[in-house]
Amino acid sequence: MIPEDHIQHMLQAIIEQTQSIINDTGKQSFGSLAYFLEHMIAYRDEQQYMSNEWHICTPRWLGEYGNTPEEEELLSDIYRLQAYIAEKLKGG
Repeated sequence: MIPEDHIQHMLQAIIEQTQSIINDTGKQSFGSLAYFLEHMIAYRDEQQYMSNEWHICTPRWLGEYGNTPEEEELLSDIYRLQAYIAEKLKGG
């Protein structure tokens, strides 16, 4: 799989995971995931990872407070995606 396709696949998984958390109010710690979801969809659709402004703006609370296991998994997936982008597209 070429890097851009793999990134699109990873982004889609993060989007679906975020939607799942949002749809189950028992899993969501805070309401900012809806804003994050909009950002991720635009990030994917506009292929922002191909630009110099490729960072993903995660909610500040994600990873800092008593998150649910689903939120912790989401944060891990975001970090994995950022590392993959840095390695494959940015040479970082």
